[in-house]
Amino acid sequence: MKNNRLIKELFISSNKLKRLLDKRHLENGLYVGQARVLSYIYRNKDKIIYQKDIEKEFQIRGGSVTGIIDGLVLQNYLLRNESKIDKRKKEISLTNKGEMQAIKALEITNEVEESFNIMLGDKDTKLLKNVIDKIDKWIDEEESNEKII
Repeated sequence: MKNNRLIKELFISSNKLKRLLDKRHLENGLYVGQARVLSYIYRNKDKIIYQKDIEKEFQIRGGSVTGIIDGLVLQNYLLRNESKIDKRKKEISLTNKGEMQAIKALEITNEVEESFNIMLGDKDTKLLKNVIDKIDKWIDEEESNEKII
């Protein structure tokens, strides 16, 4: 069996992309994870957002999201407010300062995405999207087939 080490290459590319985005977002004092959360909340500012929504959107664990939100609250980019619907939950919203950072974060992400699309071209962009979708579906299936110990 030929060993192409595709998983290794995916990890390397993913890490490089994260470093590139971190470098761009750090110009505004954010890490890419923080920028993604701010952008998500900004794009959904007409909705009530809870931590679980962020966990689901980015498929990351609660502890990771808590750390990101805590940091953004400390920087005065986000507020946690008691939910009017469920007192056990906290609604997460942008401050004015957070909204300005979210707009900057979206601009940076859009610039990198546009460069990525130009570099790949339409055909390869569609192909990559299809490959990523297949990998994502396969991982979801593998995770759901794991035996619970």
